[in-house]
Amino acid sequence: MNTLYDATVLATETELPMTAVGWGALALSLLVTIAWVAYFYR
Repeated sequence: MNTLYDATVLATETELPMTAVGWGALALSLLVTIAWVAYFYR
């Protein structure tokens, strides 16, 4: 099962770079946090 997971990660890694995914998730979480703070403290 672990080898299957590794194979899936290796297969998807070439199509979608992990750096782009990481920065996208970071930007999205930052945007959500800013929106939540702006909504909470309005």
